[in-house]
Amino acid sequence: MSDSLADAAMAHPPRTHEDYQIGVICALATEKAAMVAMLDETYPKLKKENGDENEYTLGRIGVHNVVIACLPAGLMGNGPAAIVANNMRRSFPIKFGLMVGVGGGVWSKKDDIRLGDVVVSQPTGAHGGVVQWDFGKTGKGGKFQRTGSLDKPPPVLLHALQELRTFDLTDGVDIVGSLSFMVRNKPRMGRTYRYQGEDHDQLFEATYDHEGDETCDECDPKLIVQRPAREDSTPRIHYGNIASGNEVMKHGTTRDKIAKEEGVVCFEMEAAGLIDNFRCLMIRGICDYADSHKNKIWQPYAAATAAAFARALLGFIDEQEVIKTPLPLKPLRVLPFGRNKDFVGRQSQLDRLINILYTEDTQEDCQRVALVGLGGVGKTQIALECAFRLQKILPVLSVFWVRASDTTSFDNAFREIGQQLKIPGLEDDKADVKILVKTKLSQESTGKWLMIMDNADDFEIFYHNDNKDSGSGALSEYLPFSPLGAILYTTRDREAATRYAGSNVIDIDEMDDEESRKLLERSLQNKQLIEDKDGTIKLLKLLVNLPLAIMQVAAYLNAKSSTIAEYLRIYEESSDNVIKLLGKDFEDIRRYPGMKNPVATTWLISFEQIRIRDPLAADYMAFISCIKGQDIPLDLLPLASKFDKTEALGTLKAFGFIKERLSGISYDMHRLVHTAMQNWLKLKDDLRNWNQKALQQINDIFPWPKHENRAVWMKYLPHTETIITSIDLLGGVELPPMLLLKLAECYRIAGNYSKAELLGRQTLQLKEKVLGKEHPDTLGIIMGVASSLCQQGKFVEAEVLHQQTLQLKEKVLGKEHPDTLASMMGLASSL
Repeated sequence: MSDSLADAAMAHPPRTHEDYQIGVICALATEKAAMVAMLDETYPKLKKENGDENEYTLGRIGVHNVVIACLPAGLMGNGPAAIVANNMRRSFPIKFGLMVGVGGGVWSKKDDIRLGDVVVSQPTGAHGGVVQWDFGKTGKGGKFQRTGSLDKPPPVLLHALQELRTFDLTDGVDIVGSLSFMVRNKPRMGRTYRYQGEDHDQLFEATYDHEGDETCDECDPKLIVQRPAREDSTPRIHYGNIASGNEVMKHGTTRDKIAKEEGVVCFEMEAAGLIDNFRCLMIRGICDYADSHKNKIWQPYAAATAAAFARALLGFIDEQEVIKTPLPLKPLRVLPFGRNKDFVGRQSQLDRLINILYTEDTQEDCQRVALVGLGGVGKTQIALECAFRLQKILPVLSVFWVRASDTTSFDNAFREIGQQLKIPGLEDDKADVKILVKTKLSQESTGKWLMIMDNADDFEIFYHNDNKDSGSGALSEYLPFSPLGAILYTTRDREAATRYAGSNVIDIDEMDDEESRKLLERSLQNKQLIEDKDGTIKLLKLLVNLPLAIMQVAAYLNAKSSTIAEYLRIYEESSDNVIKLLGKDFEDIRRYPGMKNPVATTWLISFEQIRIRDPLAADYMAFISCIKGQDIPLDLLPLASKFDKTEALGTLKAFGFIKERLSGISYDMHRLVHTAMQNWLKLKDDLRNWNQKALQQINDIFPWPKHENRAVWMKYLPHTETIITSIDLLGGVELPPMLLLKLAECYRIAGNYSKAELLGRQTLQLKEKVLGKEHPDTLGIIMGVASSLCQQGKFVEAEVLHQQTLQLKEKVLGKEHPDTLASMMGLASSL
């Protein structure tokens, strides 16, 4: 090595990744070529991080080292731009960047934008410099409302921009000088990257669409907007909001409408993908007017003027300012689980979550949203999937998970978050960890974050503190607040959800048929089991498409190498087997360590909360588990004041244990909730007691059946049948004869004479035992049974009973008694 080369090597030691802290991103090769031509020096490539597919050009402009990347060939828009930016940040410690390229200008009398001019994104009005024009929602009257808010450029760039503007007013920014530098540096570019002439700068009326091929030769020149000629061809610089979208804007009327609504002066396709993830300034050379009269002849020159401005801007940034600028905080991911590879469906709920937490986030408030639904319905998994999807959309977003089922878990989660955030003083014995974490996350300098409050079922610990001596307040006092933050709750309690999130409450119900089938298929080791289509449909119907139940069944099938048909047989044999099968633990790494995962367990956790909060609601749960779980009449429930009953039903609805029917006077209980509650009563040896209470309540309220009150007793009938069946199975409890008699009459009126006969005979046995065979009530029942036999055509049997009744009535009441005469008429009808 010569002495001169050795001296050069000593003066300029090899550059490392740490030397490149300013990034430049271009969308097109035309744009990157212009930016590369502005480099004072180029430097050797450096090794990239694994997974970084970008291609980089490294070099120097003035005192600043810069790294330049371009989107892959053929790919444009916000998504690819975000990927390139994220990869660049992985390989280099980028503090801020520039997006340099071409765009479509919006001419107006206020902003006399011409082709070849430069537009720079500067916060204007309500926007931070970039507006995503195609991102929003359809509001009232079908009007499209752009939603969300994009970050403004970092202070170091805004300060430099202000200095440049000041200098431009006094001395003028030498864009032409930078263009000349480009040609001297890369002479070949002088032929293509040149000014195209005023004659080729044509702006047509907004309502006039392009005619002909690529050029405007066939367009009507009479519809060209007449603008005053400029004194020279020097590019002018314009500042304001830039509209970004995933589609090219090429419609004059739409362009002007959006420009007027949002105050934008330029349209392009990449900025919105960068601004929230890559702290940068947008620089656009104007190559067309964002209408249908597009052609590419101005693209090279527009790319060159944008690159020339970027070179000029870097000259206004002091090297020390770059050194002092902190690196963006690396996003944290404090989650208890990895991503669920078996997650399926729930697209509508996820879309709404993304809308609330990202699309509609104006960064003017700390967004709050709650997922509410039954235990095991999949709230935690939806929240987890949302966290991963949001971090893909917003790579700068940190995600924190808090298990909020009790104060101890809450405290532990906050301590872990504090450790990840490296908060000073956290390990001090006297430190209030929750306050330290709240303070840190409430500072905008912490950046964007999402906190997930999982299992926030007990709002008492959030909003009330019964232990004042503990030195710890209600948990709500420790929730951070930042316009850059958001909190997502999962809860079984609708009342709590509303308290947490106001109107941002999302109901999570069972999956639809297709989603549940996909979940079962993904969860099964033996995928061939799903080929039993009829069995699969039947099984999922029994499981009411509930994700946790489906996962339990899949775990059972996997562990036992069983078939769906075998599982269905066990399921249907008895409710005891249902409970046994659905109560088994199964291995699922996404559940909490040490926490049981059976369907029954998740619901019983909720039930324990209800027992503490509202004993009447707990009693209603026990009562309902003894009767049929569907169409439960409000007036069938045990007596209570109107206020207490309303409160109790509100609690059960809030926890998702019952659903109110559209009629508003009856309720349904989830089938598996019903089974789980029966299991709980058995475990507490309280099932017989509650069956007797339910039986007594129905006996007291059930009216004597008539045609006139048919609507009433028809509502009670299925519940009465259920409780009688349960009592029979338990044994040892005598059924009320009058209730059996009422049931028999119900069946008789309904035309179900065989059941009427069966209930009549059962009642007769009880009456004979208690009152004796000759008691008038007993004789009346015998006549009822005989009548049912006649209705079935069993006249011989009916005749025997009528003769028996007639003989007893003549003996007890006499031949002339009206009841005796009625028996004579019954006997005659059976002959």
